[in-house]
Amino acid sequence: MLDPELAIGFALPDNEFAWSEDDVVRYHLALGAGAEHTDPAELRYLLDAPHVLPTFGMTVPAALGVAAAQHYHAEPPEIRFPGVELELAKLVHARQEIVVHRPMPPSGAGTASSRITALHDKGSAAIIVQEASLTTAGQPLLSFRTSIHARGEGGFGGERGPSAAELAVPMPDRAPDAVVVTKTLPQQALLYRLCGERNAVHADPERARAAGFPGPTLQGVCVYGMVCKAVTDAVLGADPTRIRRYEARFAGVVFPGEALETRIWRSSKEILFATVVPGEPERPVLADCRITCAPADARDRE
Repeated sequence: MLDPELAIGFALPDNEFAWSEDDVVRYHLALGAGAEHTDPAELRYLLDAPHVLPTFGMTVPAALGVAAAQHYHAEPPEIRFPGVELELAKLVHARQEIVVHRPMPPSGAGTASSRITALHDKGSAAIIVQEASLTTAGQPLLSFRTSIHARGEGGFGGERGPSAAELAVPMPDRAPDAVVVTKTLPQQALLYRLCGERNAVHADPERARAAGFPGPTLQGVCVYGMVCKAVTDAVLGADPTRIRRYEARFAGVVFPGEALETRIWRSSKEILFATVVPGEPERPVLADCRITCAPADARDRE
């Protein structure tokens, strides 16, 4: 059940949070960092004072979007907010955007705030839009805009919202500048549960089948983080502090153990890319992807 009058503007309670280097390393390991265990670029994510991917901020519950509501007002398999009563199994990530105000340090403390900003009625489904922010010492750190697709929850009479074409990020009509293949592990979804995304469809085969999947799927935010790392390593010299914004549309599911193929087009300040599961036919995973980045020497001028 969705009620725009009650839901839009509803704010989750502010969440005080803290993180340590161990939390960062656990997150990066859950994304597959360290597979090349002697590679200096890989070790930047794992040793003392590790570099921090901005997607690490997604492990703060308030930043995860409505699909993480079990951390607040409900127990799986349902979430309940004013104007929002849904089964978790019906929810999948639709879009995700992160804006980096300052690179996330390897340890610290702060406050997470989030609120529902829109409900879009797509007829057979609904899109729930949530905005969140992380601050530390009163200063903005990261901002998030999350869109969640709720299957079978349309028809409540709300505004339709922008179309997929209006939100699309056009890809260049030429061969990609780089193609990166990232292998996922059979136990990848189980590892990522250690980062807080514990929806049972990613671990329990029966719950996955009840949700319409042949088996557990890899968490969308895990795929989002893995691809961010792959692009950062391929074209940003494994330096996540250059990332200023990262946006993507979730175009399909990934099953643990499958490979990801990311095709990358780059310019001086913008990286466009798309990720598929290769095969005949290939399966889209992430689309409309864009990273806006600072020049390599930007920090020297700040």
